[in-house]
Amino acid sequence: MRIRIATRGSRLSLIQTEIVMNMIRRVEPNVRFDVIIVRTTGDVIQDKPLYAIGVKGIFEKEVNLALLRNEADIAVHSLKDLPSEISPGLVVAGFSPRDPPFDVLVVKDDYPSELMALPSGARVGTSSVRRRAFLLNVRRDISINVIRGNVDTRINKLIRGDYDAIVIAEAGLVRLINDVKSLNIKYTRISPDVLPPAPGQGIIAVVAREKDTDLVDLLNKASDPKARAEALAERAFLRTIGGGCHVPVGGMAIHEGARMEFIAGMADLNGERKVLVKLSGSPSNPEELGVNAARELLKRWSEG
Repeated sequence: MRIRIATRGSRLSLIQTEIVMNMIRRVEPNVRFDVIIVRTTGDVIQDKPLYAIGVKGIFEKEVNLALLRNEADIAVHSLKDLPSEISPGLVVAGFSPRDPPFDVLVVKDDYPSELMALPSGARVGTSSVRRRAFLLNVRRDISINVIRGNVDTRINKLIRGDYDAIVIAEAGLVRLINDVKSLNIKYTRISPDVLPPAPGQGIIAVVAREKDTDLVDLLNKASDPKARAEALAERAFLRTIGGGCHVPVGGMAIHEGARMEFIAGMADLNGERKVLVKLSGSPSNPEELGVNAARELLKRWSEG
């Protein structure tokens, strides 16, 4: 069996692709892979913040197009980069075990690593309106500056002094740990009560053509059940909220034992107001919990 995999060409994307290949090999040991590198709009345009480019699914669209053109059989993504609705004929069929879903504050070794310990006026790099809004809610005295590039590029910008700190996904650092462990940096996890993660953060998603039922079944068997349940809850939350990656909203499901918890938050663009909700439900119906969390968050937000 041979599977063609479409992916972005960044170091992190290639590591994530290797994780997916190993997932599939555990179910189908004799499979062979061809990796097809796709350069996306988000990779090409590096001089604008993500929200200013004006393209939905900026890291997803061209990669999935390889499936629609029959140039690839599956596509690998960070789940957080997938919009709540993907192209007709495609389905999110595979989910990796989840790496830590949290955001982290990364600094050089000689700089304070706690958000509340940052000096007033500290230059903090992020291109996410979600991160900007929630950070300003607790630290209005810091300077939020736009930063673009892959994780390793952002870390290099921090090291050379363009920023005092950067905020990125912890999962990216975990996957790149062999590349960055020799660098003079340290990082601290930011509580989801302060900065709710992006839905899907920490999970690698595999997209396939819906009509390729044998391949979809294979990806289902290869998927991590816990991550799948959390992903379904978070994507249902995102669909119900109706926002994309440029809306200051975060939501995270935590599946532990017989219960699933959901924490979600919304903030205005300048961080002057924040609403946080926490709900629990059954992991047997994760999408219902995600929908309920979104509805409660929208209700609390509308009540002022």
